Amino acid sequence: MKRRLAIIMTAVIIGCLLISQGTNFAETTSGPVSEPDSSPGTASDPNSVGEAEAADLAEGMETAAENEFLILYVNPKTTEIAVKDKRSGAFWYSNPQDREDDSVATGYNKAKLNVQVEISYFDSAGNSLKYDNYTHSVQNGQFVIGKVSDGLNIVYTLGEVKSDIDAIPKYISEERFQTLILDKIEDSGDKREVEKRFKHNKENKRYERRDSSFKGVGLSKVTKIFDQIGYNEEQRAIDKAANGEAAGGDVSVRIPLHYQLDGEHLKVTVTASELEYPDSMKIQTLSLLPFFGASGREDEGYTLVPDGSGSLIRFNNEKTYAAPFRTALYGTDSSMSQLIRIQKEETARLPVFGMKYEDRAFVAIIEEGDAVAAVEADVSGRLNDYNTVSPSFTIHNLEEVTLTNGWRSSTVKKFQAEPFQGGITVRYGFLGAEEASYSGMAGHYRDYLIKQAGIARLTEEENMPFYVELIGGIQKKKFFLGIPYNAYEPLTTFEQAETVLAQMQDQGIGSIKLRYSGWFNDGINHNLPKSIKVDKKLGGNKGLNDLAAYADANRISLFPDAAFLESAPQADGFKKSNLASRLITGKLAQVYPYSTADFRQDNEQEPGYVLSPKALPNIVDGFMGDYGKLQLTGMSLRDLGSKLNSDFNRSEVIDREEAKGIIHEQLKVMSGSVQELMVEGGNAYAAPYARHIVNAPMTSSGFNITDESVPFFQLVYHGYVHYAGSAWNMANDQDSAFNFLKALETGSALHYTWFFADSSAIMMTEYDHLYSADYRRWIEEAAQRYRELNDVLHDVQSQTIADHRKLVDGVYQTTFEKGKSIIVNYNDSAATVDGIKVGANNYWVGGETQR
Repeated sequence: MKRRLAIIMTAVIIGCLLISQGTNFAETTSGPVSEPDSSPGTASDPNSVGEAEAADLAEGMETAAENEFLILYVNPKTTEIAVKDKRSGAFWYSNPQDREDDSVATGYNKAKLNVQVEISYFDSAGNSLKYDNYTHSVQNGQFVIGKVSDGLNIVYTLGEVKSDIDAIPKYISEERFQTLILDKIEDSGDKREVEKRFKHNKENKRYERRDSSFKGVGLSKVTKIFDQIGYNEEQRAIDKAANGEAAGGDVSVRIPLHYQLDGEHLKVTVTASELEYPDSMKIQTLSLLPFFGASGREDEGYTLVPDGSGSLIRFNNEKTYAAPFRTALYGTDSSMSQLIRIQKEETARLPVFGMKYEDRAFVAIIEEGDAVAAVEADVSGRLNDYNTVSPSFTIHNLEEVTLTNGWRSSTVKKFQAEPFQGGITVRYGFLGAEEASYSGMAGHYRDYLIKQAGIARLTEEENMPFYVELIGGIQKKKFFLGIPYNAYEPLTTFEQAETVLAQMQDQGIGSIKLRYSGWFNDGINHNLPKSIKVDKKLGGNKGLNDLAAYADANRISLFPDAAFLESAPQADGFKKSNLASRLITGKLAQVYPYSTADFRQDNEQEPGYVLSPKALPNIVDGFMGDYGKLQLTGMSLRDLGSKLNSDFNRSEVIDREEAKGIIHEQLKVMSGSVQELMVEGGNAYAAPYARHIVNAPMTSSGFNITDESVPFFQLVYHGYVHYAGSAWNMANDQDSAFNFLKALETGSALHYTWFFADSSAIMMTEYDHLYSADYRRWIEEAAQRYRELNDVLHDVQSQTIADHRKLVDGVYQTTFEKGKSIIVNYNDSAATVDGIKVGANNYWVGGETQR
């Protein structure tokens, strides 16, 4: 009742405020409204639409806001919106305008075409249900539209319109009906009045409400009697909850949705802390504008989704046999239990999606809430006639817990103690015919990063980077008199690293970026980096200083590597009680390797532990204090740019969005202390602080519903960040010819992982996957590939990629900012395109590079 009163009072206050500001009917609308007094199209009408514009605009739409670039419209009866791009004249709608003619959708799926926001939730009985703003709000007139200077605020109240009878529980137990109601009614007539309104169900030991008897004065009589005996809202809630009513017909949800024109963008915002809903309801996800820009059966184009480097889903590709696309941004959360991992997915690094028609496109940037977001997409023919792409946001994470009692077992859902309370903001940008491509979308997002994140253009350099990771030391299990113990095994000492670097330079490799892993705190899987102790078997502090001096003298960039978010099993001083994250179940968040035989966690191995985000600032502070004493200019961050974990500790839940903010602040601290940062993966929140990204996504996951991979990641960052994919010698097929062509196509640098010791040093250890990292096997081939790659790409490092496109199957063209063009042919036979012949598994370079 308190929450319902709050909703009513909020609506009243909004209405009063807007009325006091002199707004007209279109500025404040609650449910269906009448037409304005002034006729459309007149100069005096702030909602007027010109005749030419009205010819293209859907019926019922009225002007809500306008700026230099865009016009926002709203239908005050349905709350759907439209945006006009004044530069191209194109209209974009929140919902398909021909949805009534849909030949596939029926029932719920037909009604859903009218939706702007939808929530999926679990009720108190564990049932999975959905609420949407159309079925549960608009159709009942339960919404308020408030016009502001640059947009709209719409407040939806979702839930059935309540009748007065809902104040009386459907079921009351025998005991409570007797003691709390009948025994307290002194007047015998009043007692008979109540008894005849309820049926006594002896089998279920309860009294059941006779709905047919609660008509007219009967309802008011019983309600008055209940009030007199003190049967209040608290007692009603107890009886409703006891019989599963609390989250059924008694659900009421308030969702404020904000639209704002911000320059050339439409900003759509929901603030999770402003959501109002019963405590018994656990909202799992909130979906926003699921049909914005949806394309139909007759349209040609594609959907861009952030799968790895990027993926395209062609409109109407008829892949209804494949599962719809859905991927969470920034990969898996190690604080969520994942017992089995069968499919290795490429991580979605960028919070961007879009849709391209023949002569126009839109690109959406998830600006807030990206850490709890997923991107979903589908094709026409499955549920309706439309191709769609949209974001959803997790409000409550959950895990299933199996409880056993002898031979009986049951599974219950366990939810995070506190829901996500942050902001959700999606920016929609609109592209005209000349920019309508994934290349144009990438350019739009890059411009956004320049303005919002301050990414800076690379300076011109003589040579392409060559990224080499040298592994210092590892932990290796040894035996003494049959007793196992962990020993330190050096793979590349600091002195040996100089030897490798000298050989690389002798082979003609320039601009070496040395990432040195396993150099402190007991090797590559080092313990908690709250302080630094340089491993003595590698050469200690003196050896590291000598290596740094050698690197500086030979124009080699040194990036000692450290991991912060997941600690090794042997982590010294790791106080699990207050430093480790917790699962939703309350257990410690542990990290196990996965078995290649059955894809399950290998619980026979010692686990690592997930560091709670709240402990990260103190760890970084201690690490940077020691790192500053080493006077090194570069640093490699193994996981701060590639992993993002929550902490579900019930006393203080830290969701992924909060964790992202903490990492963001630590990256800011680190970037202010060293000249250059190198990160793995390149999650969007980390990239602005990095000058180098290794293990960047070079392809997509290859989901069945997608049609092809595109280098969207590279299109965004080329000319602003140096990057390379995974180590060429660590790939499954180790096909350097393919990797070379991919590097040319994407403007990427070479990357290798090596060590100096003999390969036998890692046999029968957990590092045997590094067997192909013996540098002697690769250095000559790497040098040859580097010289050839450098010859082609050295002069375009600081240029953006202006365009990338598929010419024919297996043949792609990349055009750089100043005109240089590269065509790569991945086919086993030669290809001729527009008079240009490209040999099998070969490339062509042309165009003019302007100076």
